[in-house]
Amino acid sequence: MKIYIITTLCFISTVAFSNSFVHLDSLALAKAKTMIFDGTATNETLKAYEKLIINADNLLTCKNPSVMDKTILPPTGNKHDYLSISRYWWPDTKKKDGLPWVRFDGKTNPDTQTDAVDRKRLGFMGKSVRDLSLAYYFTNDEKYAQKAISMIDTWFVNSETLMNPNLEFAQSVPGNPNNRRSGILDGRSIVMFVPDAIQLLSISKHWNTNYKTKTTKWFSDYLTWLTKSDLGKKGSEQKNNHGSWYKYQVATLAYYLDNKPLVKKMVTLAQQSLDDMLNDKGGQIHELERSRSFFYSCFNLQALVAIAELGNKVGMDMWHYQSENKKSLQLAINYLTPTINGKKWNHNTIKNIDLTDLIPILSKASKNENSQEYNKLLSKILSERIQKKQNDKLLEFWLLNTIN
Repeated sequence: MKIYIITTLCFISTVAFSNSFVHLDSLALAKAKTMIFDGTATNETLKAYEKLIINADNLLTCKNPSVMDKTILPPTGNKHDYLSISRYWWPDTKKKDGLPWVRFDGKTNPDTQTDAVDRKRLGFMGKSVRDLSLAYYFTNDEKYAQKAISMIDTWFVNSETLMNPNLEFAQSVPGNPNNRRSGILDGRSIVMFVPDAIQLLSISKHWNTNYKTKTTKWFSDYLTWLTKSDLGKKGSEQKNNHGSWYKYQVATLAYYLDNKPLVKKMVTLAQQSLDDMLNDKGGQIHELERSRSFFYSCFNLQALVAIAELGNKVGMDMWHYQSENKKSLQLAINYLTPTINGKKWNHNTIKNIDLTDLIPILSKASKNENSQEYNKLLSKILSERIQKKQNDKLLEFWLLNTIN
């Protein structure tokens, strides 16, 4: 009887959401919730659930992040305008004032990651809203919803604390007066987490039509900025991971705002981009030039497979798309997977290769291409990962993958 009740409640929750998630799978969520509470979930899923609740409990008493907390002003002098400093740039030691800063790819300047600017706060906000909304879904405890909604209110709704819906001053470089299209990458921390979190929170008694109206307007204004502003248009022209994450953001927002033609346009552009991105063997030309070539190859592919999943929702099969030059997602994935079986990575990498970067790629590819080989490779990485301390990077994966 207990299992029946839990299953029924989970089914009701699934119906209530009406499959309106952008990235989350409502059926996987319901299944995970059932298995966690009837005791049939895997140890890793249970550990992830426990970690989620610990994270969410810690967030209940933290200050809501806001762009108003930065101490360095953007050129407009308006704290509501988001500001970050590009992480791989350093003062020029040959110049007395160090300006303009110079780039050392892959070497993070700690001075760019402080609370003086907004980047850490933006990332913290996105992940916090995700954790709190998931904690609310799994426990039905309104305290998690209330805190998540208050964070959303602070960042997107409250006129005294909200972020203006643009990234004109993202990834700025001291001494460089130009706005930088690469800064659009920062927006993924919003788009990746918040739209689906809002769907999870929409059944809470603390959510209301004002929040829905104001957040929808914010996302709509941000999408307009992405597609209509001069900087946004320049961002759309990028041919590396920045271009992929741009398309991902536009496609995600378009789907959330029910603009399916724009989703289809982004999927088409992502398909067409493969010719510019891949060499004949599937290596990602622009990412292989980086000092962290394996990481950035995975990073770019994560955006592309996420776009491919959005393609599923609008009737487009990017998974099996192949260009006239025989470039495809599968070709790109297969260029990376030999490392799982020990093949040496013969490209620049200033840090050790982390095979967990392949998990979000292989988990989606194995499902969408029905590939036993990808399943085996994924299982091999996971079995090795289980022996190590679990990290937050895999928290959501384990929560939604409950079968051994």
